[in-house]
Amino acid sequence: MENRLILGIDNSLDSLNLVLAEDYTIVAERRGKNKKVPSEILPVMVSGILTDNGHRIDDITNMIVTLGPGSFTGIRVALAFCKGINSALNIPITGVPTLDALSFPLAFMEGHYLCPLIDAKKGEVFCALYKASQGNIERITGYHALKPGDIPGMVKTPCVCFGTGTLLCESTLAGIHDVTLIRDRFQTISGEALLKTGLQRITGSLSDGTKPIYGRRSEAEIKFNVKLT
Repeated sequence: MENRLILGIDNSLDSLNLVLAEDYTIVAERRGKNKKVPSEILPVMVSGILTDNGHRIDDITNMIVTLGPGSFTGIRVALAFCKGINSALNIPITGVPTLDALSFPLAFMEGHYLCPLIDAKKGEVFCALYKASQGNIERITGYHALKPGDIPGMVKTPCVCFGTGTLLCESTLAGIHDVTLIRDRFQTISGEALLKTGLQRITGSLSDGTKPIYGRRSEAEIKFNVKLT
């Protein structure tokens, strides 16, 4: 069987994260937070992680990319980059919802509900509710952009809430029985989580396509009354 070289890209959160895996084993990870615009730094970092590990871009057999919700610009840049490579080299793309990958490291919390919270700005959080079961996660709600005051009505207990939006929701969730807030961990997507959630889709029947998940309308959509895809 041909060896796999998998490139994973998460550009939906505050930093650009890359993971490179050979035959399902992670060989390198890169994390960058740069003042340059995402469309400039992404190709440079991808070239760097490949070159430093003795590969070229046409060695890649699969690409995994987060779909959002998160940074509108980051999501669009990463998807456009992957689609450009797909068009030129016919390398398949596997999309992974950001909240799914963010929740995956807590799959071991059997029987608990998981509520990842991403700071969506404008006083809102991107969120969804999952249940940890048999070492995996099952999403039981849609992907939403909610005000902190709406989160208590969505969670079920026992529940673990985590992510960059936890601070925004702390006052509304504090004191609710069997709700645990994790304030300083699980705020970014690890290379392992991105790889494993992507592989579930590459090797299994689960598929999220490559359509971005924005969670809400962007400023441009609101201003010009259009729908971005």
